[in-house]
Amino acid sequence: MGKVDVGVSLIELVGVVLTGMLLGSLFFGGLWLTVRHASRWRNPGLAVAASLLVRFAIVAIGLYLLADGHWQRYVAAVPGLWAARWLWVRRIRAPGANR
Repeated sequence: MGKVDVGVSLIELVGVVLTGMLLGSLFFGGLWLTVRHASRWRNPGLAVAASLLVRFAIVAIGLYLLADGHWQRYVAAVPGLWAARWLWVRRIRAPGANR
C-alpha cells in the first residue's frame, strides 16, 4: 500500500488542538466576563453584542492563521474548542448544580 500524505504531522495536530483550546478559552472566558459584568454597564445589550463580535473575530482570525490553508488543522482545532467549552462550563458551574 502506498503512503498517503495528508500534509500535516501528528505533532502539528496536537499543537493545533492545544491552540484550539487556547482560542476556545479566550472565547468562553470572554463570554463569562461579559455576562458577569453586563449588568454594570450603561448599555449592556450593546456591550454584549460588541463582546460577541470581538470574540468571534479573535477566534476566526486565530483559526485562519492556524490553519494556513490546511483543512486538517481546522478539523483538529474543533475538539480543542469543545474541550475549552467543557472546561469553562465545569469551572463556572454553581456549587451544588447537578449535571
